[in-house]
Order: sequence, then C-alpha cells, then structure tokens
Amino acid sequence: MTNRRKISKERLALKLSLAGTVLLTSLGIGYGLYVGSNAILLDGMFSFLSMGMTGLSLYTAYLVSKPDDRQFQFGYAHIEPLINVVNGLLILVTCLFAFLSGVQTIMNGGHDIVLEHAISYAVISTICCFTIYFTETYIASSEQSELVRVDSQEWLVDGILSAAILIGFIIVIFLDHLGYSHWNAYVDPILVSTLAIAASVLPIKVLRRNLREVLLVAPQDKVQRRVDRVIARLSQQYHFDDYTHHFAKTGRQYDLEVNILVRNDAYWTTKRQDYIRQLLWEELADDLGDTWLSVTFTGQERWL
Repeated sequence: MTNRRKISKERLALKLSLAGTVLLTSLGIGYGLYVGSNAILLDGMFSFLSMGMTGLSLYTAYLVSKPDDRQFQFGYAHIEPLINVVNGLLILVTCLFAFLSGVQTIMNGGHDIVLEHAISYAVISTICCFTIYFTETYIASSEQSELVRVDSQEWLVDGILSAAILIGFIIVIFLDHLGYSHWNAYVDPILVSTLAIAASVLPIKVLRRNLREVLLVAPQDKVQRRVDRVIARLSQQYHFDDYTHHFAKTGRQYDLEVNILVRNDAYWTTKRQDYIRQLLWEELADDLGDTWLSVTFTGQERWL
C-alpha cells in the first residue's frame, strides 16, 4: 500500500512538471523569437528538453513499479539511474552550446531586445519554475523519490535561469536611465554565457551520483556502514567461519549478497540457515526497504 501511494505521488509530481514544461516551452520559445532574446530562447529550450525528459521520467516511474518478469528478471530498478544519467548529459550539453552561443554573440557585438515583453516573460517564468520546484522537492523528500528529486533540480536550474534573466533585464533599464544604453546589446549574451556556466553545476552533481549506481559502486553512506555492522555482529554471535558480502544501490532498490563459510554441516542445518536469513532481513529491512537479498552458505572458501 505504501509503495502504491509513493508511485501515485511520483506520477502526480511528474504530471504537474510535464504540464509546466509544456506551458513554459511555448512561452519561452515564442517570446524568445518575438523579442530577439537568446537568454529567453535558452530558457525555452531548457524547458523543451525538460519536457522530453519529464515524459521519459513519467514512463520510468511506471516501469520501476512493475514486478520482475521473464525479460527483466531482476526488475526495472536499474532503468531509473540510467534515465537520470541521460537527463544530466542532455542538460550539460545544452549548457555547453548555450555558453558557446553567448560568447560568439558577444564577440559579434551583441544584439538588442524588446525589453517590455522580455520582463513580462521573466516574471511569469520565475514564479512558475520555483512553484513547481518547491512542490516537487516536498514530494521527493516525503516519498524518498530520486526520480522526482532529479526532476526538481531541473526546475531549480530553470528557475535560476529565469530569475537571472529578470535581474539582467532590470539592469538594462538602469543602464538606460544612467545613460549607458550602448552596453544594453551585451546584457543578453552575457546572461546566456553566465547562466550556462551556473546551470551546469547541477547536472554534474546528478551525473556523479547516478553514474555510481549505473556502475554498481557500493554506496559509501550510513546504510553501507549499518550493513557492515549488522553482518559483523551476526558473524561473531553465530560463529561464522568466514564471510563476504557485496552491496550496491540501483535506483530505489538495494542489492545485498552475503556469502557465509560454514564447516560444521551438522550444526548448520537448513532451518538454522533460514533463521540467519530472517535475522538479516529483520535487522536491515527498515534501512534497505525494497531490497534484493541473497544469503548463501558454503563449506568451501572458493565460493566466498
């Protein structure tokens, strides 16, 4: 029941995000072309990119809720970090092209924009972006959803872009009043290049975190330390001859494999082995949640 509620809230958050991206993509690209602002066009293109990735994330939220089947016998959890990596790469590439475009425009002498309409767009976009960001952040935190958390980061980037664009256009007004209107043509490309650099920080963080999961790197966190402590204590308490364990996190699913060396066949009956499995599950269930747990017993060290 709890998992169903989580999936339902994830889909609600992603549907809200999708509706927001459709609105802001239309506004951004339309306004950007109308007022001649590359900064607004960048904002609109970022929203367009987010629209595609949000749709993909919505489909991913549906996939990871499905049980394992004959085709994906370990389930669909591995798809989530993979989608997040693709998402981060696309955002990073967009930021790179935006930066290069801004620098080229500066070198070509900049360009003028229709200021009144540009400010209207910046205000609407900033309010929408931060509203959806805070809504998704709340849902991601309450439901522990990495999928929604990554999507919320896109809205934070887009919100920062829109807010910075608004500040930049206000600066243009002040420059006009102070008699420095000849600098106005450079404000838009400077904004584009600066925002592209600032926006690239978040996708880099998303890539670093999710690439670890795609590559099955053991999570170096309190959950890993908890697993180590529990297995070490059970080993000492129930006199394992030796043991090894392998731990990884893929999306919302942990994978834990424990191999235990036992040489006394009479003592280590099937019933006792199942008892150890049950103890491990009870000790770690709260920390690991949805987990693929495998506990094997062997009398030969080669199988550790």
